[in-house]
Amino acid sequence: MTEALALSPTVEVRPAADRFATRLSWLDSKHSFSFSAHYDPANTHHGLLLVNNDDVVTPGSGFETHPHEDMEIVTWVLRGSLVHQDSTGHSGVIYPGLAQRMSAGTGILHS
Repeated sequence: MTEALALSPTVEVRPAADRFATRLSWLDSKHSFSFSAHYDPANTHHGLLLVNNDDVVTPGSGFETHPHEDMEIVTWVLRGSLVHQDSTGHSGVIYPGLAQRMSAGTGILHS
């Protein structure tokens, strides 16, 4: 009989003030993942979660069209609304009370 391996999941709480920050004229982002100038090889995944952003986007602005692949992207809006468009022809408005899931699969462009 094989002895079962006991897993001890851990939880690390990172308040927004302690996360990596990106501040642009249209974006105030606190993110808990490594990329670009914020690369930390010890912080590239959060278990099954790859990326976690806390973004405040200036009204009337937003992300330029950009690619993703091999991931599921979930977006929820706490205040205001967000217009979504992607290369599969989907578009819509996300607002508080809704959540959007987008499958990036082998590749998708979205804004």
